[in-house]
Amino acid sequence: MRKAVVCGKGGVGKSFIVYGISKSMANKGKNVLVVDTDESNQTLYRLFGFSDPPESFMDFLGGKKAIQQNIKKRFQSSEKEPTMNVIEKSSFSVSHIPREFIKKDGNIALISIGKIKEPMEGCACPMGIISREFLEKIELKENEVIIVDTEAGVEHFGRGVEKGIDTVIAVAEPYLDSIEVAEKALSLAQKIGKRVYLVINKVQKEIEDKVKKTVSNKGLEISALIHFSPDIYSLSLEGRTPESSQVYVEIEKFVELLNAGL
Repeated sequence: MRKAVVCGKGGVGKSFIVYGISKSMANKGKNVLVVDTDESNQTLYRLFGFSDPPESFMDFLGGKKAIQQNIKKRFQSSEKEPTMNVIEKSSFSVSHIPREFIKKDGNIALISIGKIKEPMEGCACPMGIISREFLEKIELKENEVIIVDTEAGVEHFGRGVEKGIDTVIAVAEPYLDSIEVAEKALSLAQKIGKRVYLVINKVQKEIEDKVKKTVSNKGLEISALIHFSPDIYSLSLEGRTPESSQVYVEIEKFVELLNAGL
């Protein structure tokens, strides 16, 4: 696994899974670049212990208004969104990203593609285009990996965000709607030839067997089952994460599975 997206229905815990995977891989000596492509979630940086977020990568490219005008011209010339290019360079590396657009702590780095900040500022299309192009064009060194926190749902598949990655990790909570969104994400990922994994998150032990049966009846295979943790919920109200948790052990086992798939 070199570039992976974490996706699923809103509220399933994608950001925490991104955090857990990133921490585990960093502890194994990998240089991890976390890419925040969710235009709605404002607080991913807090999970990683940063006091403030990085400046939006979209601002590095000239800002949303300029990019919107660029995109509008391309639409008028009948160019399709999944093939548009707004990043001038044909390729770049992590070291090319200016300091204000990237936060670093040890061997974990965080960038944010862009956020919806004001009412009436327009759709999130520019973020989707930049996310797809960023993941296609960034070149990784041997010891570098990318973990992407995506927007809720599956719209990013339609925008081609997954084109430049190799692995899709679909996260679901133990209820039917959430599992079916993950099922759709896995199906879309397989159609474009990506390696897929299913993580069922926040599972209470008393319903574990029922969850496994429900997923199995859909013909799906659970790659990791993460149990519900009251400690994580409690600390999240303070914008913090626990120093230690059984959940981290479960994520660690999943990361071993990911590494075995390299």
